[in-house]
Amino acid sequence: MKDIKNPLIILFAIVGVCAVIYGGWHMYQQHVADTQSKAAFTAPPASGVPDMYHNAPPPPQP
Repeated sequence: MKDIKNPLIILFAIVGVCAVIYGGWHMYQQHVADTQSKAAFTAPPASGVPDMYHNAPPPPQP
């Protein structure tokens, strides 16, 4: 194997690879958080709780 004359090149390459991996991981975490926050608003409400986010018919009048 050929000797690298400047070890600074290897250091920059390692930092660059780590930056790409971190960027991908960060984007994935943002996507997951966004999906989970949207799921909270689209889930049906618990029984007995009024549905504040969707149009629900008014309760029957006597």
